[in-house]
Amino acid sequence: MRETSPASTILTWVVGPLQTSIYVIACTRTNEAVLIDAGGQAQTVLKDLHDQGLTLKAVWQTHAHIDHIAGLPEIAQASGVPVYMHPDDMPLYRAAPQQAQMFGFAALGDLPPIDHDLSDGQTLTVGDLQAEVLYVPGHSPGSVGFYFKELDLFFGGDVLFAGSIGRVDLPGSSIEQMRASLERLKRLPDETRVLPGHGPATTIGQEKRFNPFMRGF
Repeated sequence: MRETSPASTILTWVVGPLQTSIYVIACTRTNEAVLIDAGGQAQTVLKDLHDQGLTLKAVWQTHAHIDHIAGLPEIAQASGVPVYMHPDDMPLYRAAPQQAQMFGFAALGDLPPIDHDLSDGQTLTVGDLQAEVLYVPGHSPGSVGFYFKELDLFFGGDVLFAGSIGRVDLPGSSIEQMRASLERLKRLPDETRVLPGHGPATTIGQEKRFNPFMRGF
């Protein structure tokens, strides 16, 4: 799926056995793009980028669960772009073969090194677009989201879904951290659009009104 605005283009694919949403956001002026979560279908993603004249500059990982990194070996090898991830998810990243076995994924190729550590409040750029890294642990120790303030847009990984939240019963998950992360997300403007790691898009305002987890659990 493709969405275009005056400043940005967003491509979306739903991949793998867990129906994981992966995204590309590109600057319409420069055609520079980043992939948010390399969850699979690497050849399709790269072909679509090429066909649409977009240049991949980096991969930004919201976290290191297997359904969000399954395509990373192929993407990194084919493109050579740097990979960004929060260091608190490195234990999960190193445990990718065990994760694949646990969740029924095919064996992965060699995972690339993480080139850049993400940190809370960090500013990332793609073309003319700027994103702030928000550290929102709970689903995993190093979960982050990417907040494009000028676009009223938040790529949240598996922290917040339409009507639900990411699992907090997995190794490294934390109910207490999830509660704190949701409180932080409540402070984003209501009109902020949320593109999650699974399921349909939503807004912060919609979730504050109707998501029971945003009212406490």
